[in-house]
Amino acid sequence: MNGIETPATLRDVNHARHLYTIWVESRRRDATLLALQKKGIGAAVNYRAVHLLDFYKKAFGYEKGSFPIAERIGDRTITLPLHPSLPDEKVERVIKTVREVVTELI
Repeated sequence: MNGIETPATLRDVNHARHLYTIWVESRRRDATLLALQKKGIGAAVNYRAVHLLDFYKKAFGYEKGSFPIAERIGDRTITLPLHPSLPDEKVERVIKTVREVVTELI
């Protein structure tokens, strides 16, 4: 789907599906997150570039630009409330809402 990517899962690897993430353009991440939340989807930002957390910046002197790939991924990632025990109708609602929001914001 235009405007959204999903991280690949390697062949012959089973994903724990503890948290399901999508990637959107970094400049649209916060707007996408807010729009999903306004529509009742418990989306969140759970994965950030760790080196930018205060502890790591203070302990090791890391700063913005130290790990640009981690920053790029962290700036694009949204976690969706999808897990193995979620009923199919709720999964469908999350998917439908993500499609609507991403289409509106493109």
